Amino acid sequence: MTVEDKHTQKLKALIKEEVTFMFEQALDFAQVACPEPHFRPLRSKILRVGNNCIRNINRKVDDQYKIEFKAVSEDIIQIQR
Repeated sequence: MTVEDKHTQKLKALIKEEVTFMFEQALDFAQVACPEPHFRPLRSKILRVGNNCIRNINRKVDDQYKIEFKAVSEDIIQIQR
């Protein structure tokens, strides 16, 4: 696995984490607002759309982008004796 592949995988993991968090929050709000017999179909549709979103973004990342991760900062640790 090349460094670029690792960077791409890191980006895909971040996308999955953020989109999943978003649709989990949407489901929490929907469960409060929507009575139980209607919540199950709504939940299925939200999960389907969220997972399709993740797959579509990943496909576009693979096909159209060259990913390079750039660290924001470096941590320097000094040990004093």
